[in-house]
Amino acid sequence: MNLPAYIGIRFSVSQKDSAFLSFITRVSMIGLTLGVIALIVVVSVMNGFDSQLKYRILGAVPHMVVHGELPTTPINGVRASAPFLKRDGMLVQSNKNRLVAVYGIDPGKEKEMSVVPSHMVEGRLEDLVPGSYKIAIGKPLGLQLGLWTGDNITLLIPEPSPQGSMVVPKIARVELASTFALQSELDYALVLINLEDLKQIVGVVQHDTRLTLDNIFQVGGVRKSLEAEVNVTDWSREYGDFFETVRMEKLMMFILLTLIVMIAAFNTVSGLSMMVKEKQAEIAVLRTMGLSRGRVMQVFIIQGSFIGLVGTVAGVILGVPLAYNVTEVVGFFEDVFGGRMLAGTYFDRVPSDVRLFDIVVIILVSFLISILATLYPAYRAAKVDPANALGAE
Repeated sequence: MNLPAYIGIRFSVSQKDSAFLSFITRVSMIGLTLGVIALIVVVSVMNGFDSQLKYRILGAVPHMVVHGELPTTPINGVRASAPFLKRDGMLVQSNKNRLVAVYGIDPGKEKEMSVVPSHMVEGRLEDLVPGSYKIAIGKPLGLQLGLWTGDNITLLIPEPSPQGSMVVPKIARVELASTFALQSELDYALVLINLEDLKQIVGVVQHDTRLTLDNIFQVGGVRKSLEAEVNVTDWSREYGDFFETVRMEKLMMFILLTLIVMIAAFNTVSGLSMMVKEKQAEIAVLRTMGLSRGRVMQVFIIQGSFIGLVGTVAGVILGVPLAYNVTEVVGFFEDVFGGRMLAGTYFDRVPSDVRLFDIVVIILVSFLISILATLYPAYRAAKVDPANALGAE
């Protein structure tokens, strides 16, 4: 075995003569382990919330809307297209009203365009036939308005006059045919109606085209390829800031939890500094036997790295299973203590999404911090003067 590696590992595992140094080493390992566990679990939970929000919101709203004629040439990255029309409106029921987004859709193509057909609670989207003036809304919105399937409700849509000088309200009596539950804010703000019925209500002939992309996060490239020919809007205009905020929250949580690892690293610095002080005679003997300053530094770098490696591996071994089962773990504590952690939110359980890339980044960051923590004590060890150290003995 390489001599510095052998001595460094021996110093790490053999501290029988110094119970306090052994305690400091264990505290460093435990602190690092807890930091890695916290990083893995919290980042996985943040990924879970992010994935669920993207599915529940971006899976229902249009990825991109083309205003005007769709180009005849094939568009790279587009999975499906369908006729579409959107208006902002209001549902009015006796003394209750709610502002909503009204989507005019082709019910037969909606399975290709969104996840709403997979989350129907009552009725079917196919019930929205032309001329029926039937609508589908979120189940929570229906409960707020006191509506059940088969009930009638007033739909009001403000529409500009042909001259554009004033707004003329378009009013229609519509029937609630079906409800859905996406478990997101869209449950309270989305109304689906047949495209032809919406065109009749607002008095227009033309409609837009809704595009569903293979990769929703490549919307910028698709938009650039279309902007020269047609006017387009995409999901990032309305929801881009929201998901950027979610991404920043995940990054900030990662940075804050990395501080736990850094605190454990300070314990490593303290422990190695004390060991350098205690092992001055041994260091002096090694130096007189020909061990260079650089190799003395390697001894203590390897010792600290060994502590970091053990703590990181232990954190991964314990953290990954916990991240995969965090939903069940949280559910267990909720049953024991009562109440619900996510009460009052769109989520009924804590989601988790363990990603290999994040695990690799956490391992590398934790191990790098552990190595950096060894540099100062190792430098102090290399500066020990053999004559002074042996003379003190």
